Amino acid sequence: MSKIAKSDLRYEYSWKATAGDNPHLIHNDARHLSRKEGYEMLDFLNHLGWASDNKTVVYNAGADMSEEFRLYVEWMLKEKFESTAPGRPKVVDWINDNWQSLKTSFKALKPKKA
Repeated sequence: MSKIAKSDLRYEYSWKATAGDNPHLIHNDARHLSRKEGYEMLDFLNHLGWASDNKTVVYNAGADMSEEFRLYVEWMLKEKFESTAPGRPKVVDWINDNWQSLKTSFKALKPKKA
């Protein structure tokens, strides 16, 4: 899969684990996705793939997803998703419900960080 690296992310994140979090046990550690913690966002984005219909986003499975689409999902989650403590399945459902309609308001990725 076309994985993205920390340096590819377009938003600022905390890279320190908060109390109760372990960045080495991301799947077991957090049922919820913290959109402020870089290690959680990076792991989440890199575990997205396409279902066999090539229109449905799946987590921890599926066909290759482009780096550009992963960064588009980052934008969606940082700019448009409003839940305060989203469970990962809820996030994937929200992505599937909104990725096509939000494309019209997505102009361009934020410039890469220097």
